[in-house]
Amino acid sequence: MVSDSKDPPPNFPPRALIVGNFCHDFLIRDAHVVTESLGGAASFISTVFDGLSVPYLTVSKVGDDFAYSTNQSPIVVPNSKTTTFRAFFDSSIAGDGHGDRILKRVAACAPILPSDLPDFRFDFGMAVGVGGEVLPETLERMIEICDAVFVDVQSLIRVFDEIDGTVEHVNLKESGFFHLLPRIGFLKASAEEAPFMDVEEVRKLCPVVVTNGKEGCTLYSNGSQLQIAPFTATQLDPTGAGDSFWGGFAAGFTAGLAVPDAALLGNLFGSLTVSQIGLPHFESRILQRIKDEVERRKLQCMGSCDPGENKLIHRMPEGHEQFQKLLGLVRSEWQLNLPASPRATEQVNGQHKLL
Repeated sequence: MVSDSKDPPPNFPPRALIVGNFCHDFLIRDAHVVTESLGGAASFISTVFDGLSVPYLTVSKVGDDFAYSTNQSPIVVPNSKTTTFRAFFDSSIAGDGHGDRILKRVAACAPILPSDLPDFRFDFGMAVGVGGEVLPETLERMIEICDAVFVDVQSLIRVFDEIDGTVEHVNLKESGFFHLLPRIGFLKASAEEAPFMDVEEVRKLCPVVVTNGKEGCTLYSNGSQLQIAPFTATQLDPTGAGDSFWGGFAAGFTAGLAVPDAALLGNLFGSLTVSQIGLPHFESRILQRIKDEVERRKLQCMGSCDPGENKLIHRMPEGHEQFQKLLGLVRSEWQLNLPASPRATEQVNGQHKLL
């Protein structure tokens, strides 16, 4: 039995449904705990949606030990632990922040069931489990109640070592979700996760987005692919960068941006996230700049793109490079206003603390 304490979102009815558990995240570098923070893809995506004024509803489960406040109350499972991850980093290993990371799930909350989802329709859904909490039947229910569903492949292929909880992966075909791919909107995978699926096969079933850190991302559809440029960032913590990317991508696409432009917006939010430790803070003035640029770009595309072209991946839309430059200027302005020490950044909203 669970205690359902979900509150109506402030902007009701919501456009988006986010499904995935909130977590406790611990970042450990060279055997020392650097920070503990609110985690889970749902927390990063909801932060992006809050910043971009996207009304949403989150369905997330936590234990009665949950240590953080969130804009929307999760479902509390009595006598259960909140899903907890420990990310171990080794500074002696060169890499992009993922190859030198060992991620372990040390506690797991209950899965999210179809009956936990609301009974009304959404413009789009985000299937973003991190600890195995999104079941095939739950994703199928999301497909039924959402006009489009954006799926993170980590929701589908993560498995966990029975002894120490180390995150491992199964092939997507063996995950129990493969039959649902033709019914989803987009599938995202990191460069580390992509080898666990046949991209050439999957791209024939649904559009695929593969993120690759400082190299940007690649868009795949049936018969075409595009490389989307990154934004330069000084990396402090890669945790949640892909989640912030996915939130920016979905928000941009559903606001009317072409797919390559939406991917640029995702890259921007990913770059802003890696420059902070834990759950990111986006300054309101910078967020307004981003929203203004997105609105201008949307209006520009409405005047120059054929109807339905924003859903295609086969070519870059006219004006894409200029949009990239404008977002780059916003990012540079944000970088100039960063605190001199990341310690100040980590204290925002009480969502994480430096130890």
